[in-house]
Amino acid sequence: MRAVAGSLGRGLRASRRSALVGAGRAVGSQTLAEPMAWNQPPVAVTTLPNGVRVATKETFGEVASVGIFLNAGVRDETKESAGAAYLVGQLARSGTAKRPKAKLEAEVEGMGAALSVSCGREQSSYTMSLFKTDLKQGVDILSDLVTQPGLGLLNKEKEAILRRLEETEVPSRDVIDDRLHACAWRDYALGFSSVGPFDNVGTLTEAHLKTFVQSNYTAENMVIAASGPVKHEELVKLATDSLGGVKAGAPKPGSTKPYFCGAELLYRNDEMGPTAYIAVGWESVPWRSPDAVAFMLMQHIIGSYKKNTGIVPGKISGNRTINAVANKMDVGCADEFEVFNRFYKDTGMFGFYIACDEVAVEHAIGELMFGINLLSFAVTDEEVERAKREMKHALFSAPTSAESSCTELGKQMLAYGRGIPPAEMILRIEAIDAEEVKRVAWKYLADAEIAATALGPLHGFPQYFDLRRSTGMHRY
Repeated sequence: MRAVAGSLGRGLRASRRSALVGAGRAVGSQTLAEPMAWNQPPVAVTTLPNGVRVATKETFGEVASVGIFLNAGVRDETKESAGAAYLVGQLARSGTAKRPKAKLEAEVEGMGAALSVSCGREQSSYTMSLFKTDLKQGVDILSDLVTQPGLGLLNKEKEAILRRLEETEVPSRDVIDDRLHACAWRDYALGFSSVGPFDNVGTLTEAHLKTFVQSNYTAENMVIAASGPVKHEELVKLATDSLGGVKAGAPKPGSTKPYFCGAELLYRNDEMGPTAYIAVGWESVPWRSPDAVAFMLMQHIIGSYKKNTGIVPGKISGNRTINAVANKMDVGCADEFEVFNRFYKDTGMFGFYIACDEVAVEHAIGELMFGINLLSFAVTDEEVERAKREMKHALFSAPTSAESSCTELGKQMLAYGRGIPPAEMILRIEAIDAEEVKRVAWKYLADAEIAATALGPLHGFPQYFDLRRSTGMHRY
């Protein structure tokens, strides 16, 4: 009887595993991936006749967040119009033909709302957090900003915008990330600056901005998303009234995937202080790649570190790379580091960022390069399970406000064409093991081209030949 029970238990465990993993055994997975099974609100999506997509995630509360998200950004600029995305975003705060700046500010403040405009490399967003009773007015304001941007105010506002751009202190982390893109994709718009300075921003005219908006602020590039106490049918009706007249864009000419250039771009300055800022990147995969989740997991296998912070000191961390960095020469070789992922529609970048003392540059780079190199050869099941826990913790401990939920939903709609429930993401994470991590790392990271950039006192920075050589294991 005990033998029968044991064989039955093994059979049930095997059947459960087969239900969770594999496209051909997706019946159980589909059931468990349903948001309702994890007490998560489902995402409802409707496509309007002109191509605008409407997505909602209804929750309880008094505050809602609604936003218009666009597949438009720095990547859609040309050499002549570099900086156009930034100017359009700045002019959004200057009002429209229907709402001058004073009226726009009075309306937003009168509702007790918060308006946010963001322009990135591939995506732009116009979001507003407001009370649920003000949804109609909020959608009207956002659609006005997107469909009737105040481009005619360029001559009046340009001087103030450029002065603000010059005076704004950009964090070193963002500067390094910007320059790493310029190094890796130097011949493509994906490598254009997103934080400035912009080469031609002073010479851009209203005609340049109109061309940019007419080419990219089109129906098929547009998503209106909302999270909070919002009825899907209500938002569909409001979107139809305000965005139903947006025209579809002309078919864009075919383009090739941006070529990832293995190179270095160094800005040595021994007088800017003792800290060096360094970033190294590999070409990875786009949003929709089957290997994207493995890259997300590899990010957590290497992890991130900041000296003298966190519950567990780096010197006793179970993370192999963090432990090595924190114990190097008994004092550590980096003040902080982090591994990052950047996904785009047809390519991506995986890499690390370091801030370290000038005397530890070579050691810090060596430890991070070695840690990423080991992903192809020596990842253990223990490391993968720890990374899974950390990744799921990050997934569920992220801000849960309506604003953050709306922003995440909008990004997912642009990237995947649908909302990704946390339940499905957990099943995708659990399907990865150490062998899968090694397969993906070997395919994309082992003996592969890298882009490197650095800023500060770099007298210890290795030659590019040695840096490139360290992407593979070698005995001599």
